[in-house]
Amino acid sequence: MRRIAAQYLFTGKPPLLRHGMVTLDDAHRVIAVGQWDGTETAHTEFYNGVLAPGFVNAHCHLELSHLKGVIAPQAGMAGFLDAVMRQPAGTAAAGVLQLADEQMRKEGIVAVGDVCNTPASFGVKRESDIYYHSFIEVAGLSEQVTETRKAAAAGLLNDAEVAGLTATVTPHAPYSMNEALFAFAVDAAQRQHILSIHNQESDAENALFLQGEGALQTLFASMGFTTPHPTGLTSVHRILPLLRESTRLLLVHNTVTSEADYEAVQAATRNVSWVLCPNSNRYITGMLPPAGLFFSKGAQVAIGADSLASNTQLSVLEELKTLARHFPQIPLETLLQWATYGGAQALRKERELGLLEAGKQPGLVLIENLDLHRLKLTPDATARTII
Repeated sequence: MRRIAAQYLFTGKPPLLRHGMVTLDDAHRVIAVGQWDGTETAHTEFYNGVLAPGFVNAHCHLELSHLKGVIAPQAGMAGFLDAVMRQPAGTAAAGVLQLADEQMRKEGIVAVGDVCNTPASFGVKRESDIYYHSFIEVAGLSEQVTETRKAAAAGLLNDAEVAGLTATVTPHAPYSMNEALFAFAVDAAQRQHILSIHNQESDAENALFLQGEGALQTLFASMGFTTPHPTGLTSVHRILPLLRESTRLLLVHNTVTSEADYEAVQAATRNVSWVLCPNSNRYITGMLPPAGLFFSKGAQVAIGADSLASNTQLSVLEELKTLARHFPQIPLETLLQWATYGGAQALRKERELGLLEAGKQPGLVLIENLDLHRLKLTPDATARTII
């Protein structure tokens, strides 16, 4: 048994508990949560910082870890996609993926929603202490690739399951699939009750649907692809008519999502997590998602670190620090909820993760070097795994 206390304890939901303490059994399962009375025993550990449930990285591309530093920042969404597609065929070495996995674990990440286009990451994920849910991604604009892409997704899904990983098929983005492939991917995801899709990552995405023009249209036309016809509506509207309330919807990035877009989604489904990846957005477009909007609406939010192709580290804390710096109106306890319980909800793991609650095994992360007087993250704040 371990009794672990800190200056502040965050259970996964507000408020922060001053001098909070969690008691765990030998399997690291939570027995009780409460206040530390100051009594020191052989079984009590005390930390100067904030203890919280393990972080959840709700959106990641582990298999792109070998592209760290390869793609120039702020190339725009079209430039980034073009650069990724121009990379030589091949997969990342297992050692590179293992290093990225280990770094996430050291910084308190206990679960990851990981997008896959190849089986390159399956071996590392199978051996990892982190829980991974693999999203088998489907994309393709040419009608000629429809059946091939369907078969490839089915094969990759089988490979993941053989490796002992939980996995689901999911669409890439509203702009990257022909009608038949988009319908297939959405239906496949919803039959498994969880759907993750890149949403409104740049102005170019909305321009493609609103006017049929912009940088993405130019890129796809140069490659001979026919893009979805303009609808006069923003890109998120392509998926809304196909949604089912029983499906957990992860809308990822949302960099240019407006209040009207938010309300349209909420009218279509309440079973939605808005996944924010601010450092990736800054890397690709120089923009940030409207986190203040989601906070003001009381939205269910989760945090993602995206990939090392579009970020300098896979760190949930670094994402929170960026949000804290640019959206000072968002309290620390809200940011921590997004990184813990919000992520567990997104991956449909809230029965096990995200909360310090009797019977759960959410792990423990310690956040140090923050401003404990004002309860604010600082540039020097760090996170490390306790359990």
